[in-house]
Amino acid sequence: MIQSLIFGLEAKDRPRVGREIMRFNHRLADTGLFTDEALARLIDEHPRSELTVCTMQENPPPDQTWIAGEANGLSGAELVEAASRGALWISPRSAMTKNPRYKAVFDKVMGDFSKATGLRVLTADAAVLLSGAKMGIFFHVDPADTMLWHIRGTKTIHVYPPKQEHVTEQALEAILLKETLSDLPYRPEMEQDAVAVPLEPGEAVFWPQHSPHRVVNGPNLNVSVSVEFNTPRAALTNGVFYVNGVLRRRLGWAVRTRGTPAVLKPAYWAGAKALKVLSPPRHNVERAHVRQFDVDLSAPGCIRWREGFGPQALGEAA
Repeated sequence: MIQSLIFGLEAKDRPRVGREIMRFNHRLADTGLFTDEALARLIDEHPRSELTVCTMQENPPPDQTWIAGEANGLSGAELVEAASRGALWISPRSAMTKNPRYKAVFDKVMGDFSKATGLRVLTADAAVLLSGAKMGIFFHVDPADTMLWHIRGTKTIHVYPPKQEHVTEQALEAILLKETLSDLPYRPEMEQDAVAVPLEPGEAVFWPQHSPHRVVNGPNLNVSVSVEFNTPRAALTNGVFYVNGVLRRRLGWAVRTRGTPAVLKPAYWAGAKALKVLSPPRHNVERAHVRQFDVDLSAPGCIRWREGFGPQALGEAA
């Protein structure tokens, strides 16, 4: 029998799935796909147009978004080295589903996850994340179900309850209607509700849909896999937000989404599918981040700032 790639989830845990923050364990490191050499090969094989390269302030404040850069002319091995000793966050987007070697593992681990949790996974995608010491991810929310499988290094993810005080219905509507990306307004008082989840290699965490979260790395290179997936429950919930977002914008209705009876959600889901085809959003803001730097192994932090940009963009002294 082929060993499951995840463990630490039991049948007794199923009532908590999707309703509470849940931790479990995985064996992704055993696949050999996340060593320096394997990651360098992955980056070399991955389309550069689908490689995210960013920087941010060390131990970034929750409300500080990242700064985009480019990594032209560098090999995968050089980019792994830059992530290891620089102030960088590098991600081959959708690598777990687009690279055949990684997809085989991803399909296996998602099958194991579905079997352990009882969840029916409709669609799933995942990115590989390489990030340097003390880098992070700002306060944001993802519309799909989300989890993080941690493989190398240490990091802490801060998860906030998916309630109106942290993520408004209007904010979720705007994300689903592609008016904004996933970042949210942040207030320091939100921290009193946050749950800090420290992660060591081989640990994973799964949180309730629409829970805002942010990440701060420890003092080392981090390698993780960020997974977004849809279940029937998540799809039905997003259908309600989508339709009510359209009604709010086009008819001025002051609709409420949270608390919608479950029996009505399939009708909303069908309505959302129809609206996306027959009446797509008037705005589709996929905001392009201006590239402010180039990865350079000889520069401080492996960052060579372009003309007109510099450390002041991070809130640091120039």
